[in-house]
Amino acid sequence: VFADAHGNAIHLGERDCTAQRRRQKVIEEAPSPVVDPALREAMGRDAVAAARAVGYVGAGTVEFIVEGEPGSLRHYFLEMNTRLQVEHPVTECVTGVDLVEWQIRVAAGERLPLRQEDVRFTGHAIEARLYAEDPADGFRPQSGPVRHWRPGRALAPGVRIDDGIVEGGEVTPHYDAMVAKIIAHGRDRADAIRRLATALEEAPLLGLRSNGRFLCDLVRHPAFRGAAMHTALLDEWAAAGEEVSAAPAIPDQAWLLAAACRAAGAGRGARPASVASFDVTLRSGVGPQAITRAMRARLDGDDVLVLAGGAEHRVRLLGRGEDRVQAYELDGIRRRAVVLDGPGQAITIAIDAAVHVLEEPSAYPSREAAVDPRRALAEVAGAVRAVLVAAGDAVVPGQQLVCVEAMKMELWAVAALGGVVRAVHARVGEQVAQGQLLVELEEQPATATATAPARGAPA
Repeated sequence: VFADAHGNAIHLGERDCTAQRRRQKVIEEAPSPVVDPALREAMGRDAVAAARAVGYVGAGTVEFIVEGEPGSLRHYFLEMNTRLQVEHPVTECVTGVDLVEWQIRVAAGERLPLRQEDVRFTGHAIEARLYAEDPADGFRPQSGPVRHWRPGRALAPGVRIDDGIVEGGEVTPHYDAMVAKIIAHGRDRADAIRRLATALEEAPLLGLRSNGRFLCDLVRHPAFRGAAMHTALLDEWAAAGEEVSAAPAIPDQAWLLAAACRAAGAGRGARPASVASFDVTLRSGVGPQAITRAMRARLDGDDVLVLAGGAEHRVRLLGRGEDRVQAYELDGIRRRAVVLDGPGQAITIAIDAAVHVLEEPSAYPSREAAVDPRRALAEVAGAVRAVLVAAGDAVVPGQQLVCVEAMKMELWAVAALGGVVRAVHARVGEQVAQGQLLVELEEQPATATATAPARGAPA
């Protein structure tokens, strides 16, 4: 809704934010795929009436909960946000107005530039929130360097990207995990979905994990495409172990491309002699689920011949800079990918919005460096919000020890075994790094019954 100081108030249609995870919006679109003209008119009328009732001036967002079956939906007032929201670009796309400019003009005492009957809606717009989080690890917040972020490559007709990061910068744990908004405006909903998914594929974030592939898979999911979502559906899927976006299998072309990069010395300066041949062994993952592949690569002019699985493939690296490859040819077929490689670093490959990390086996920790259950470590970098134990306390397996807050989420370090607290290395209010030691335990029978407090929720 928008209201000015001259008694004028109008609405600019609805946005649908049904796709949520733990009450946090994931996707938002305009118009809603389930709202018909009658319901739109009723909600708009009620929203404007609410703004008028309190003498509101400026931009505001009135939220409703809608329930029922299509054709007989009912709406209920939830709250009013006295501001523009994160997802206002989809409203701008379908109305063709600059809402921020309207805010400034209204604040300066000007009248609203349009009447209700002048507002027109064109096409369909969808916005996805790109988060620094790992969907394969319970959506755990991520922090770290931004090694590759070039959203300009994804810009196309109908695509808008608002971001707050730059290549070479760093995502810290001090703010919300959202790093960018990907917005697509199409002639209809199917067209907007197609444009959005393509933009997500064309704008990978490398250097830290993100939900890019999750978003891409979600907008292509039958439940989303069929407008069959409800606000708790993503949480229900997670509780039932149903994956919207399972950890993608590493495609064969990623292994071949990685071997070619290592053999060609991409990002290392001078190329070795054209007759050079290399044995390349790469690994993905750790533990029993890890995958290792051994390949042999030979330079052949501008190409690299990679022998894998008994077959030889010709790879040509394209758009190669000091530390990255932007495209490649595999057996004569040009393909898109982003590859980061450098001395002593893992090879990071982005293909179809999925990011794969491949390393030489020697780069992996030895068995001796495995997780020690007697040491409770910080799972993320952040601020210590609670310390629930002291030296000498008895603990049971699974008991919460220390809470670390990062990116508006509370994450608990828990006891991996029963015993006694030997030492506590965390204090409330201090900043800790990922992997930092928080609590040391001694493995021995507990001498008292320990009760774990209620688990923390999103802050």
